Amino acid sequence: MLSKRIIKLLYCCTLFFLLPLFLLGQDLRYIPETKGTLIQNTYYCLDFNTEHKQANWVYYMLTQTHITGSATRYSTFKDCRQGDIFSATNKDYKGSGYDKGHLCPAADMKLSQEVMKETFQMWNISPQVPAFNRGRWSDLEALVRSYIKDDTDTLFIVTGAVFIDNKGSIGASNVTIPSMFYKVIYCYKRGGIGFLLPNQKISSQLKDWQVSIDSIQTLTGIDFFPQLPKELQSEIESQIVWWE
Repeated sequence: MLSKRIIKLLYCCTLFFLLPLFLLGQDLRYIPETKGTLIQNTYYCLDFNTEHKQANWVYYMLTQTHITGSATRYSTFKDCRQGDIFSATNKDYKGSGYDKGHLCPAADMKLSQEVMKETFQMWNISPQVPAFNRGRWSDLEALVRSYIKDDTDTLFIVTGAVFIDNKGSIGASNVTIPSMFYKVIYCYKRGGIGFLLPNQKISSQLKDWQVSIDSIQTLTGIDFFPQLPKELQSEIESQIVWWE
């Protein structure tokens, strides 16, 4: 558990600049370092990797409002372009045997129908083994939503692929099939928690795939919450504490 002094510092950091950032539609206080092209949507943003044709990471805030909205699930995936940067396409996935796996889950963006639609942009998609996408990855997304107990809970979430020992590529765009996917979460009440899962059918429980945020940072080379004071980063990112 975090010390009372650390929790107090976390709380102060979380409240800093609170109102103006919320008015922008998304909270960018803890956005990770960007290695590719920054793509911004209404309530989530991502770092697009042109080599692998998918995001290095997707970042967003999650509150009770995000998951209790009235928006219904959308089902049409949209190819995307920003300047001379192109996403993977629907055709890349056709007949590939891989699912279009969401990084920012549709169920985390029920605020409005337009926001829901944004999660079906191909910027937000990675090739996932069907048994993984519909199995433990889906379970992990549901677990994260369960961390929202009431309207005082706020999570800052980063999700992405690990491009080490990749499983080949699909489509004319040569979309990389990642070997692993990660999810890291920061909450001022609880600290941090990280998960690293292989892109394959998984039978064991999610608790077996919990790791420190530090270990994911080392693997990906990404600093996830660089805005936090170093002392807080050190404690949050090194801990492995299961959240109930």
